[in-house]
Amino acid sequence: MLESLERIGFEEPTKIQYETIPLIKEGYDVIGQSETGSGKTAAFGIPLVEKVSRGVRAQALVLIPTRELALQIAGEFEKFAYKKGLRIQCVYGGAPMGAQVAGLRYAEIVVGTPGRIMDHMRRGTLNLKNVKTFVLDEADKMIDMGFVEDIETIERQIPEDRQTLMFSATMPSELLSIRERFTKDAKKITTETQVREEYLKQYYCDVEYKLKFSLLVHLMRQEKPRLAIIFCNSRRDVDAVCKNLKKNEINADTLHGGLTQSRREHVIADFHDGETDVLVATDVAARGLDFKKVSHIFNYNVPKHSEDYVNRIGRTARAGEIGKAIVLLSREDHDSFRRIVNIYNFDIEPMEYSDVEVLPFERNSYRDREDGGRGGFRRGGSRGQGEYHGGFSRSGNVGYSHGSHGGFGVNHQRGESASNDDNNGAYKRRPSNFHRQQGSQRNGYSNGSSSRRNRYN
Repeated sequence: MLESLERIGFEEPTKIQYETIPLIKEGYDVIGQSETGSGKTAAFGIPLVEKVSRGVRAQALVLIPTRELALQIAGEFEKFAYKKGLRIQCVYGGAPMGAQVAGLRYAEIVVGTPGRIMDHMRRGTLNLKNVKTFVLDEADKMIDMGFVEDIETIERQIPEDRQTLMFSATMPSELLSIRERFTKDAKKITTETQVREEYLKQYYCDVEYKLKFSLLVHLMRQEKPRLAIIFCNSRRDVDAVCKNLKKNEINADTLHGGLTQSRREHVIADFHDGETDVLVATDVAARGLDFKKVSHIFNYNVPKHSEDYVNRIGRTARAGEIGKAIVLLSREDHDSFRRIVNIYNFDIEPMEYSDVEVLPFERNSYRDREDGGRGGFRRGGSRGQGEYHGGFSRSGNVGYSHGSHGGFGVNHQRGESASNDDNNGAYKRRPSNFHRQQGSQRNGYSNGSSSRRNRYN
C-alpha cells in the first residue's frame, strides 16, 4: 500500500483522512461530513483497499450518485490497489452490460450507481453476500436524485455483519434516518463543510442579461484563468455559451446530462489533461468530480438551490490552492442570489468592470422563454420586443435603492417594482459588503463598448 501511495504522490493526510482512516482500519462504522475537495475518496479508499483480499468477489461495494463520479472513484481505487493487484469494476448506466458482467466475475471491489447495481442484481450477475464494506459516497446527492428506495433495496441484500461508511457534504433529514438504520455505533467525523475564504475569493458583477456573454468574455480575457468552469442552469444555455465562446477563440467544451456516455468521458478526460481550457457545464460537474488546477468558477446563471452554489464554487480552491468564483448577476438571478447570501456567511465582494466590448451572441434555433432558469427574454408582451446578446438598445433603466433594513431592492422602471419589506428585496448580510449606496445607478451602453460600476459598499 505504501508503495502505491508513493507512486501517486500521496504525501500527508488531509484532516478528514487523518481522522477517519484509523477508525475505518479499526472496523468502526464511520459517518464523515466534510468540505468538497477534502480528500474523502482517499479517506475511505485507502483503508478499504487494505482490508480487501485478492480472489474473493465483491468484498466491497461503493455506491455513487453519478456515472462520472463512479468512473473517477474507480480510477482512484485502481491507483490505491496498484501493488496489491486487486480488480475494481465500475458499473453505471449508459454503457454496455457485457464488459461489466465480465468484470464482475472477478472484481473484489465494485463501484457503481444505484440503478445499474440494481440491474446486475436482478440479472444475477452481482451477488452481495460477500460484501464486508458498504460505502455510500455523496450520500446526500443520492437522496436528492431519488435513489432512496434503490439504496434500501441494495442494503437489504448485504450481510448485517459488515462495516458501513457514509460520506456526505450535508445531512438532510432523509439521510439521517438512513444513517440510523444502516450503521451501528458509528463514529461521526465533521470537518469544515465550506471552502475556507482565505483560499477562495468570491465576487459578483451586476449586469444586464443581454450583456452577460460580453462580460463573460471580457472577464475571461482579463482574468486569464488557468482552467475555468462556467456553470449554467440548463443544457440549452451550456450549448449556446460554449458555441459562442468557440467563435471568440476560447478553447471550451460542454458537459451536461444530454451527452452520450462516451462523449462525457472524453470531455472529462480532456479537461483533466489540460486539452480543454474551459468547461461549460450544468450542475452535473458541480458534485464530486475532482478537477485539478481549476482557478476560476463563473456562475453564468445563479442556481435555484443554494447548496448547488456551494458545490459549484467547491470545484476551485481545492487542496490548498487559491481560487476565484465570480457571479454574473442579472435581474433574473436576484431571488436565488438573495437566498444564498442569507443562508451562507460568505464574503462576496463587488467586482468593477469597464470598457466591455459588446459581442454578438448566436442562440440555438429554439425560442427562449423568460423562465429564470434559462434567463431568456420573452418576445412581445408589455415589455416590448425581446432582446438578445449583442443588442445595443435597452428598454428602461434599472436602479437600486436602500431597503428598510439597509440592504437593497431593485426598482425596475418598466411599470413594476420590487418589494423591500423586511428581507424581501434586500441582499441582507454583514454591513461591510452587501449594502447598496443610496440613490440609483444609470448605466450607459453603446455599440462598441459598455461601462459600468458596481456599488455595493
